[in-house]
Amino acid sequence: MPDISVLDGEHENETFTGLVGDHGALDAAYFYQCTFQGASLQYAKLTGCTFEHCTFASCNLSLLQLPGSKLIRTKFVDCKLSGVHWSSLSGVFSASFSGCVMDNNSFTSMNLSKYIFTGCTFRDASFTDTKLCHAKFDDCDLSQCTFHNTDLSHADFSTASNYFIHADSNSLRKTVFSLPEAVSLLRNFNIVLK
Repeated sequence: MPDISVLDGEHENETFTGLVGDHGALDAAYFYQCTFQGASLQYAKLTGCTFEHCTFASCNLSLLQLPGSKLIRTKFVDCKLSGVHWSSLSGVFSASFSGCVMDNNSFTSMNLSKYIFTGCTFRDASFTDTKLCHAKFDDCDLSQCTFHNTDLSHADFSTASNYFIHADSNSLRKTVFSLPEAVSLLRNFNIVLK
């Protein structure tokens, strides 16, 4: 399989298996209904690229950079996405995530309303100034996640684990939690439980 740098231009209905592009760069490429299977794009920089109706499956995309790129109805399945700063996208961001490792990700100042994350880990991820209204974290591990100035109205954490959310710096109107994980919210109060 060729290095990612040769994939400039437009691609439609193509499948790329085992693509290697670690530390590579790609500018202004367009992909429509393409599948990336088992790709390794660690530290790659994809500038001004568009991925529309694409699927990334079992890919290593750790520390991927996406300045000015667009993700339109793109699926990430069983991918490693550690250290990605999603706020560098051009503003067009429509994606789904299932079974992904999203540790140390940054979602600063993004609108992720109605997003559904399924079976993902978000260890040490940051949701600052993020809109997560009606979002669902289904069977997700949120260890050491930071939620600050985040709108979590109607968000669903009922099957999520290891979260702690400050009630005074986030909007929690009708946010859904379940026991026993919801007990972590008691840390917001200066109380003693026995």
